[in-house]
Amino acid sequence: MSAFWIFLILFSILVQIIDSDIGRITIILFSAPKSALEIFITIACSIILWSGFLKLAQDSGLIKILERFLKPFLRLLFKTKNEEAFKWMSTNIIANLLGLGNAATPAGIKAMEELSKENNNYFASSDMILFVILNTCSIQLIPTTMIMLRHEYGSKDPAIVVFPILFVSLIGLFFGIVACKILSRVRR
Repeated sequence: MSAFWIFLILFSILVQIIDSDIGRITIILFSAPKSALEIFITIACSIILWSGFLKLAQDSGLIKILERFLKPFLRLLFKTKNEEAFKWMSTNIIANLLGLGNAATPAGIKAMEELSKENNNYFASSDMILFVILNTCSIQLIPTTMIMLRHEYGSKDPAIVVFPILFVSLIGLFFGIVACKILSRVRR
C-alpha cells in the first residue's frame, strides 16, 4: 500500500512539473499537513464529544430504554441467545442511529467478541457476517460527522445529504440482510 501512495505522490509531482507549475507544488506541500491536522482535530473532537454523549446515554438508562424497542427486531434477525451480544449489538446500533460515529465502534467490537464465543468454526458465523452488514450500512438518523465535515468545508446546506444517505443506506441494508440470509442457508 505504501508503494501505491509513493507512486501517487511522485506521479502528482511529475504532472505539476510537466504543467510548469513548480510553485504550486511548494504551496501544496506546506498546506497539506495543515489541512490534515485540521481534519484530524475536527474528527478527534467529534469522537470525544459523541463518546461522552454515549456514556451519558448509558449512565442515564437511555440506552436500556432504546434496547427494549430494538431487541425484538434483533431477535428476529440473529440466531444467537447470548444476552451480552444483544446488549452490545443494541448499543452499537443505537449509537449508529443517533449518528455518534466512531463512538459506536467499541460496542461493535464487544458485540463481535461475544458473537465469536459461540463460533467454533475458523470462518465467521452467519450472525457475525450479518452484524458486519448492519454496521457497514450504518443507518444514521443524524449523520453528524458528515454534516460537520460539510459545514467545515463551507457547504451552504450541510444537512441536505441526510435523506439521500438514509434512503441509500436502507436499500443497502435490505439487500444485505436478504443476501446474508440466503447465503447462510446455502452454506449449510
